[in-house]
This record gives sequence, C-alpha cells and structure tokens, in this order.
Amino acid sequence: MNKLHRDIDKIDDKIFKLLAERLSKAKHIGELKRYFKQPLTNEEREAEILSKADNPDYVKYKDELTAIYKTIFEQMKKLEQDENNI
Repeated sequence: MNKLHRDIDKIDDKIFKLLAERLSKAKHIGELKRYFKQPLTNEEREAEILSKADNPDYVKYKDELTAIYKTIFEQMKKLEQDENNI
C-alpha cells in the first residue's frame, strides 16, 4: 500500500502543477474577458471539455470526472471574477 501512496503522491504533484498552470491561464482569460466585455460563463466551451469524458479511456469514471471538472469550472470562474473586480 505504501508504494501505491507514493504513486498517488507523484500523480498529485503533477496535478498540482497542471492546476496551477490552468489557474494562471484562467486569470489571463479573465483579463481578456474584462477587456472585451465578454461573459464569464461559456457553456459551449464547458460542454466541449466535459465531452472528453466520453472517451473510452475515461468513460469508466465519467460521473466523477464530470463532477471534478464542474468544480474546476466554478473555481476558474471565481478567479476570473475576482480578477475582474480588481
């Protein structure tokens, strides 16, 4: 079990790095949306991303991945909104 925990720790390190990068991009997108006066929510874009869970490699965890990504979308929009209020 310790090896599995170490494996998960390595995966978590990668996830943290990627999420930090995604947050940075979302912050920039928020700045662009403010400049171009665009709404924070882009339902078409969100649906496009969620459709990736239909991939045979991921469909086994579709419900979990969808829930995780909805949380990610919520947090990204919050960051974009917070940046817009500065």
